[in-house]
Amino acid sequence: MKRKQILVLIALVAVFALALTACGSDDADGQANTDLPLGLASWSMDVTTWSSPNGATVNLAATPNSYSKGQTAAFIVRLEGEEVENVPCEWKDKQYIASADLNAADGYCYYVLLTDTDGTQLEVPVNTPTAITDESLINMESALNSYCDLTVETSSFDGGKLSITKGQVQVQPPRITNAGQTITCSEAVLILTFNGEEISREALTLPQAGSDGRYVLDIAGTAFSVPSMEDDQQLSLRLDVTLSNGQSLSAPGGTWFYSGGDLLSAVG
Repeated sequence: MKRKQILVLIALVAVFALALTACGSDDADGQANTDLPLGLASWSMDVTTWSSPNGATVNLAATPNSYSKGQTAAFIVRLEGEEVENVPCEWKDKQYIASADLNAADGYCYYVLLTDTDGTQLEVPVNTPTAITDESLINMESALNSYCDLTVETSSFDGGKLSITKGQVQVQPPRITNAGQTITCSEAVLILTFNGEEISREALTLPQAGSDGRYVLDIAGTAFSVPSMEDDQQLSLRLDVTLSNGQSLSAPGGTWFYSGGDLLSAVG
């Protein structure tokens, strides 16, 4: 009976040892070592904005095809063919993690350089002009900045009214924002001034923003009453915009001067 118990105990120990051996084939984070080729299974990038549009921090998370202890990765950023950042990645939660602080510029290219335990290396493009995953991170300077534009192509003056017969308004909030944040246009107003003093304003109802966050509005038909004018006196039109983050934007649209009973366009 005792011998039988000993045999059962030995069998249990053997099973337990096999289980430990199976667990030992995984790395410390539980990522199984496989024979998949060196490469990335997936990756993602997000951005942390600075207090000014002078730059932003780009955060990388990349999952390799497989992982063995001793493998490494680096987050590489190039601008105009020159390497501007080479950040060693941290292995965390079965991913390579890294962050790069980048000044505002257009033309960035992003790569992950993988190095295997035997020294074999592979550079994987994760966001470049020829393999775009996020255009705003490539053209960071353009995407960090916001702008508005007022174009008055043609206008008419009749019966004391200035009418825009062909024109357009554009508003572009910044396309790079923190994760979960969306900046929109809260208010857009056309303001007419007479000799530098505001005499009229027209609040605009902008359509839904496009996929790039840009608002575009046709302003043909917009009209303003004009006071009695003397020769060489001027009218000017501008666009004032307020974004949801409190930022204010402004753009000139056109200037008209009075001469011999006619209102003539000086700009536009």
